[in-house]
Amino acid sequence: MIPVSTAAQVRALDERAIRDLGVPGPVLMENAGRLATQVLLKRHGAAARRGVRILCGRGNNGGDGWVMARHLALAGVSVRVAALSGAMSQDCALNRGICERMGVPVDSDWRPLDGLGDGPAGVLVDALLGTGLSSDLRGTVAEWVERANASGLPIVAVDLPTGLHADTGAPLGGAVRATTTVTFGRLKLGLLLEPGPDWCGEIVVADIGLDAADHLLDTLVPRPPSDISARLLIPEPADIAAWLPARPGGAHKGSSGHLAVVAGSAEKAGAGVLCSNAAMRSGTGLVTLFVDRAAWDRLGALRPEVMVEDIDKLEPQRFDALAVGPGVGSDPMVVQRCRELWQRAPVPAVFDADGLNALVGAFEPSPFPRVVTPHPGEAGRLLGRDARGVQQDRLACLDSLSRVAVTLLKGRHSLISGDPPTVNPTGGPGLATAGSGDVLTGVVGALLARGMDPQRAACTGAFIHGYAAELYGPKPMVAGDLVELLPAALAGVGRRGAVVVSI
Repeated sequence: MIPVSTAAQVRALDERAIRDLGVPGPVLMENAGRLATQVLLKRHGAAARRGVRILCGRGNNGGDGWVMARHLALAGVSVRVAALSGAMSQDCALNRGICERMGVPVDSDWRPLDGLGDGPAGVLVDALLGTGLSSDLRGTVAEWVERANASGLPIVAVDLPTGLHADTGAPLGGAVRATTTVTFGRLKLGLLLEPGPDWCGEIVVADIGLDAADHLLDTLVPRPPSDISARLLIPEPADIAAWLPARPGGAHKGSSGHLAVVAGSAEKAGAGVLCSNAAMRSGTGLVTLFVDRAAWDRLGALRPEVMVEDIDKLEPQRFDALAVGPGVGSDPMVVQRCRELWQRAPVPAVFDADGLNALVGAFEPSPFPRVVTPHPGEAGRLLGRDARGVQQDRLACLDSLSRVAVTLLKGRHSLISGDPPTVNPTGGPGLATAGSGDVLTGVVGALLARGMDPQRAACTGAFIHGYAAELYGPKPMVAGDLVELLPAALAGVGRRGAVVVSI
């Protein structure tokens, strides 16, 4: 698992490395600037040959920028620094002095079209402000951020794009739109929470020496209670592969789980088809679709392996798990059925779509294991707020929903409740297509039927669902394409590349 932390947690880890481990602060700064320089040259080497302009603040973020200036100059790159005036942190002043003694050109003002050598700069480095910003940008910093975004140059942000709140992902009166962000020690919440990813570009995590502070011997230096813990965790492919239930050599269809799918209607029969087909493709041994007979003549795309029963014949206790809601509609009788299944079905169940809408006003804990997979609009209806409010505080909404059931809050970087919660790293914009959520419900339902713990079923389902979309590639995708790629995603998950670029 990869940790994601608040700004305060990373600062505490930094202090622990300096105070308890004995790593000098200038060494951490040296590591940060050196590694950020490596990323810049690897990602933007051709553009850097035209010169690099570095915008340096007065704190340690600016100090990282001064270290980069030195390493770029030593690499033969034409570099020029624009520095904010005023008192600097001790380590920032130390590294500025080194650059000045080396003859690195320094300006107290900056204009986007300032030349470097024989031509304009090719890369811009944002080393203005770090993770401590809590109020809107103003003055010179706000002007420089606006100019940087208007420059048209690729921008490498140091630790965090200036102006982005490290814990919420909200731009504070504006923010640098980075092409690449090199963040130090650990991922910060704001890099993953909306709308933070829009401002970060590619994210690279650089270990500057903080990881060692997380391995201090408690017998020598007592560990503080929780100041360096993770706020979120990102599962890696090896984690997902280890969680997937294995089929023993003597397995048969009955031992691999029987899922009842309560989905579809005369108007939305396709939702039941997609959910059932996805469950079948996700390794459950048996799937039965329960749907009103009025929809049966619209089930032509249903896999022949899926059994079909009239919804009135559902006996939940006969099954290993239920998947409830996609496309069932909002008829009062349907709403009542969904509420009864939520409270009384004595098996694990995942609820989505219309199944969630049916719970509005009756969203209370069930005595049986439950998973909910709302998108922001559905989450808002369950919580009595709008989708925008959910997106503005996804972690708080996840916490509220998780008091009732294991929650998979969908969206870019879907969040799954837990202690701590997990954030899904797979997927992409291709998943924004009709029926994609129905497929996810089928995957989670299949994992529940196969005996997986609800929290891990939600986490694994999100990962596999997103990985299948990645396998399809950037071309336009429909939900049926996703279903057909689920076996490859399940079989190949352990071979998927790293979910986070790190150096």
